[in-house]
Amino acid sequence: MPSLRVAYVDTETTGLSATSDRIIEIAIVLAEVDWETGRIIQRLDQYQGLQDPGRRIPAEAMAVHGITDAMVRGHRIDRRACTGLLAAADLCLAHNSGFDKGFVAQVVAETHTYTWGCTCRGIPWKKLYPSICSTALQSLSRYFGSEKGVAHRALGDVETTMNLVSLLGIQGARAFQHYLLHKKIMRVGLTPEVVVLPDLTFQRQLLR
Repeated sequence: MPSLRVAYVDTETTGLSATSDRIIEIAIVLAEVDWETGRIIQRLDQYQGLQDPGRRIPAEAMAVHGITDAMVRGHRIDRRACTGLLAAADLCLAHNSGFDKGFVAQVVAETHTYTWGCTCRGIPWKKLYPSICSTALQSLSRYFGSEKGVAHRALGDVETTMNLVSLLGIQGARAFQHYLLHKKIMRVGLTPEVVVLPDLTFQRQLLR
């Protein structure tokens, strides 16, 4: 059974700009994923860490993630642990990867050399389910009724993302992330099979 290694990534930060703001938390979960269906076979490893940004965390950022200056004081993200997990992955996934990738680069300089996919924009959510109003992580999780982690904490959002994209909502018992796996070809000999039709059985269950 062919499989890929996928690293699910999330960050919490002092603000929205990877140029002027700083990363204060990261979570990475490395999992083995079935190539044919997009199902998660097993978790292989994970890392979660805090980082002192060397400045006060703005009140508006703190109001979102709840991470305080006291919580991060003296902490450093383990660069080696992060690099090992990302380098071991065939694909790195984040819900808004353009945002997270910029902040991960503050810890792992090689970040942009890895293959990234976005679970927010890279999966055709609204094409599959036209009634979806928002592709924000928490909104999608509510829409599909998938299990959630702690919102706006790095590991919690990784958990939410994994639970969401591994739902079997595409025709032929394929997980949503099947679309990204087959769009981002990483291994010679694996034939892509892009399926973008919704599973009508799954859709009927949502309407109950």
